[in-house]
Amino acid sequence: MSLEVDSSPASMIWVVDDNKAVTRALAKVLKHAGFDSQLFHTGRSALEHPTAPPPAAAVIDVHLPDLSGLELARSLRQRLGSKVPLIIVSGDTSMENLSALPRVGATYFFSKPLRPAQLLEQLKKLGIK
Repeated sequence: MSLEVDSSPASMIWVVDDNKAVTRALAKVLKHAGFDSQLFHTGRSALEHPTAPPPAAAVIDVHLPDLSGLELARSLRQRLGSKVPLIIVSGDTSMENLSALPRVGATYFFSKPLRPAQLLEQLKKLGIK
């Protein structure tokens, strides 16, 4: 009797948020759900990270200490192409931010506080395993 083991690597999710407690908590949630995560606390560190292989998705806070998460999303969209979901999170639900989401290539938006179950459900809907 043999058991089949899924040896495929876990999907890598990038988490970009300057709040280290938030990134650690999301990393734990993602790990428990079978994902790997790469944590960034600035937009610049995410931009400087190699994109090969590309992440399965990126979760990006709008308010970062060095640049706007919306600008980061626009740059990542250009580098990663249209297939990698970019999930934007923010407590700032101003019309300015919300209307910018399509222009920067955002796939989905969550208002903070982000509930982990919502994120995991959205990743599932996006086909990320």
